[in-house]
Amino acid sequence: MDILNVIENLKPTLSLNDKKLADYVINNRLEICEMTVQQFASVSDTSPAAIIRFSKKLGYSGFKEFQMAIAKNLSKELNQEKEIYEQITTNDSTEKIISKVINAHINAVKNTESIIKSEIIDEAVDAINNADTIHLFGVGGSYVVALDFQYKLVRINMKTSLHSDYHLQLVSASYINKNDIAIAISNSGKTKETFNSLKLAKERGAKTISITHVGKNPIADISDININTIHIEQGFRIGAISSRISQLTLIDIIFMSLIKKNYDHIPKQIIETGSIISGLKLK
Repeated sequence: MDILNVIENLKPTLSLNDKKLADYVINNRLEICEMTVQQFASVSDTSPAAIIRFSKKLGYSGFKEFQMAIAKNLSKELNQEKEIYEQITTNDSTEKIISKVINAHINAVKNTESIIKSEIIDEAVDAINNADTIHLFGVGGSYVVALDFQYKLVRINMKTSLHSDYHLQLVSASYINKNDIAIAISNSGKTKETFNSLKLAKERGAKTISITHVGKNPIADISDININTIHIEQGFRIGAISSRISQLTLIDIIFMSLIKKNYDHIPKQIIETGSIISGLKLK
């Protein structure tokens, strides 16, 4: 788990006190590995209790476990070349572009893996499995991800609804009921159209799931279940492409979990639909 990337991505959602701790960790990670919690509190002008709370927010049982994660991260930095997300430039060779894009995608998936919580995936899979209809919402690049998810769900005979037109998304959301589920996909978690559709679905009584970037955002706030992705993205960089890779990875995880949950009959459905589609291919 790349704890430094997690801290960096969470910073916008942290309190002033926690931001102070986050900045100190990022800039002084080597020293922290040798400190007691009291020493860390003293140099960061906080308190041991605040440090323990901060550690727990990041998913650790306390400062000791958090400290071990920092040490592990440092070890990787010292023994491996640190992968970075670089801007594609006009001077880049094709080989360089290949390397940059692939490294960006690998890092996006690895960073997302570091924050995925299996219990949240299980909760989402149960909700999807028990729903009458699965309503998907997303615009732009996130719509393409939603379309991929719909394709997978239809292959295993799950009833879905997805519209590319925003007005139709709202109409669809207005007909949702408590037996349905609404899934919103938005990297930023701030896409107005997706937020409005999910909010309407929630008002109609549907359970709501969202896939967004890690941290506090409007779409996550109104979701019953929020699943996070994580990547580094600054300006017009290939991180913008990698966000889609992170989303697709989560979709695949959910899809494979659904297959596992319904293993008695789903493989047969996939074989049958595969046979129908293969019959359309040119000889």
